[in-house]
Amino acid sequence: MPIRTFFALGMGIPFQMILVPLFLASHSISVFMIDWVTGVWDDRISLVLFYVVLSLPFSVFVLTGFFRTLPSELEEAAALDGASPFRTFRTIMFPLARPGVITVFVLNLVSLWNETVLVLVLVPDPDERTLPAALLNLYNAMQFTSNWGGLFAGIVIVVMPMIILYLWVGRRIIDGMTQGVGR
Repeated sequence: MPIRTFFALGMGIPFQMILVPLFLASHSISVFMIDWVTGVWDDRISLVLFYVVLSLPFSVFVLTGFFRTLPSELEEAAALDGASPFRTFRTIMFPLARPGVITVFVLNLVSLWNETVLVLVLVPDPDERTLPAALLNLYNAMQFTSNWGGLFAGIVIVVMPMIILYLWVGRRIIDGMTQGVGR
């Protein structure tokens, strides 16, 4: 229970408050990897690592609530049958928790797809940035031109995958969110 509390507190920390420490950590990771490990390092790898770290509080908070709704008798029956805790999780509990895992995956994917600030801070090369950051650069360049067609095409390119994803798994998201409410 106390670990879940720490993850809940992690959800309450404003993202802007840790932006400078994330930048410094990213720079330190890059210098370490270039000097001591590989000789080459891509800033997008640091970006992915920070995306995973920043998504953990929400994911852990939602999935612990979801796993609590699953019947504990199944775990006990698997233990009586001689299954290890890892096998019990892999073959019994995880398949039952699939709606919650899909919900967390899709919600994290949507929030990370739309994230722009961290990309602008951690990835200095404009050619390596994500689509929302490139769209922001296009919008900033439009101060001096009037390429509205290009801007709206960029908006469609950025928004369309999320609309298709929601149409594809929208019902699963709603089922996963409502199933975890039981207890």
